[in-house]
Amino acid sequence: MKIRFAFLLLIVGSVATASSCTRRPLANLNPCTINGVVQNVPVNPQRALDLLILIDDSPSMRDEQDKLAEQVPRLVNLLLTGGLDTDGVSMPVGDFPAVESLHVAVITPDLGYSTEPDTSYEAGVDFNPTNACTSTGKAGFMQVTGVNPECPVQTPPEGTLYLNFPEPPFSQADFISDVTCVTGQADGCGFEQQLEAVLASDRNTANGGFSREDALLAVIMITDEDDCSTTDPRIFDVEARPGNPYQGPFADPPTNSLVQFNLRCWEHKQALQQIQRYVDGIANLKADPSQVVFAAITGIPEDSALDPENFNTDADRYAAILAHPGMVEVPDPLAEGEGDQALTPACIAGDGSGAAAPGVRIVETVNGLAGSNTGVGTVVESICASDYAPALNAIVDRIAAALRQLCLPRPLNRNAQNLVGCEVREVQPEGETCATAGRGREEVAVTTEDGRDVCRVTQLASDPAGGVPQGLGWFYDDFTAETASACSFNPEQQRVSFTEGAAPLTGARVRFECLQTAPPQTEDVGWPCTSNALCDPNPDNCLEGEVVTTAECEADPTNCCETRLLKERYDRDNLELVCDTETNTCQLTCESNVQCPGGFACFDENEDGTSYCVNPTCTLN
Repeated sequence: MKIRFAFLLLIVGSVATASSCTRRPLANLNPCTINGVVQNVPVNPQRALDLLILIDDSPSMRDEQDKLAEQVPRLVNLLLTGGLDTDGVSMPVGDFPAVESLHVAVITPDLGYSTEPDTSYEAGVDFNPTNACTSTGKAGFMQVTGVNPECPVQTPPEGTLYLNFPEPPFSQADFISDVTCVTGQADGCGFEQQLEAVLASDRNTANGGFSREDALLAVIMITDEDDCSTTDPRIFDVEARPGNPYQGPFADPPTNSLVQFNLRCWEHKQALQQIQRYVDGIANLKADPSQVVFAAITGIPEDSALDPENFNTDADRYAAILAHPGMVEVPDPLAEGEGDQALTPACIAGDGSGAAAPGVRIVETVNGLAGSNTGVGTVVESICASDYAPALNAIVDRIAAALRQLCLPRPLNRNAQNLVGCEVREVQPEGETCATAGRGREEVAVTTEDGRDVCRVTQLASDPAGGVPQGLGWFYDDFTAETASACSFNPEQQRVSFTEGAAPLTGARVRFECLQTAPPQTEDVGWPCTSNALCDPNPDNCLEGEVVTTAECEADPTNCCETRLLKERYDRDNLELVCDTETNTCQLTCESNVQCPGGFACFDENEDGTSYCVNPTCTLN
């Protein structure tokens, strides 16, 4: 028996933006015993993507950068073709709306010995950093040259530091060549501040123009070390210094001449930034966090038990990664006594391309984003993989999910008027009001948000047999060829569609709110029906060896298999499912609460004189 439950579908996004998924409880009523589900669904008709790639530029990353460079043409091609692989035939991630406007920028985790906020400690006085670590390092600047001086980039718009496609007169091949070029980065500070570098890049005014209001933002981090974003530059001191609480560790006490650099940040975690800073900071890279995808190719064990298909949610998987024995941070006994002693690797590449320290802080950040209810899309893959194609497939797939437009994760049930129990509300662009909006918007604002009118959009009845409805507004679309193509990643295709002339305007925000019982998996309370459909006989609901025909069930409802099963499940006599023609769902009729199963109440929801046994639900404000 599948007791029905209420679910809320919520689309929140700037027009020409994208979003992903999140969860929160619905507002409670009395009584209210059912949790709700919030589903953010994308709205990105302009198909614009800003791709920020952070590449660890420390010496240990050379092999990993080579593997990444091999996949760059394929990555760009997948995005620009909507899933077509470089051979032009296969679709490893499924088809999706091709990116029509693409920005790509490469940054590194080299912030030198800088901190955020700045401190009064002085290099040469309070601490001595290594020669490779300057005051601000590369400061989050987007890079326009690679380690190969023979590949100057061609496709940044004049006065900018990001690569742009399309950028006439340059071709897609020119663009791919530029991205491949800047993928190679070197000579970075050995104390990597990966997480802070992402925020530093956003703060750096020289990077202006990269992040667009009407584009999805995807951040990909590739690193073999954990994050060392710090609040105190004395953590970078390479000498023994009285009064420095963050000195060492050293490999050769008492002389203290061999600094164990790769243990420094692990030893002095109290000097590092709080993870919540980056959970909040990454989510706030866009006004709507559901427009952000954050992916990390970092140090995690290559263990099939950690594969995504083994978990119900991303957060469950990230928690399992953090709990894995390979993520325990302990000094590597095989490196004991060496000046560059490292942590025991989380993974070692089978192709000889190196090892990676446990990326604990990075995975903690991704886990925080997955559980933050902001809608940020997340991916974590192992940097020790011999081939980065599967990791990039996973990232492209998450980006693709955010580019597909207004697709719903599960079917909705139409009522007798061919309407679904949902609303579309539009937060108007600056300077617009509901009274002047037109396009199927009601003239009286439902409420205001950030000082802007919120208009209810007219829902039009949608009958698959009748095709696209006439008029201005939105309709539940599970029948057009456009929906089948755009939502092909779902077993069943359904989305919100706007009629011609009713589409949201740039600068608006659209919210889709839906309170409706999700269809159960077997014929039971809440099962979709039509007025002439019998809710009951289903051979699967009969006992083994029992045969009851449709005619026998219609003649004597107490003889129906489902009737006996309902009695057994709910411990009540004479329970009969009937088709409620208003909602087109199967229901249990009643005259009082006594006649309803435990936990159900007898309620005339439509005030038409017919009461049903309902499981008390939540509703929208």
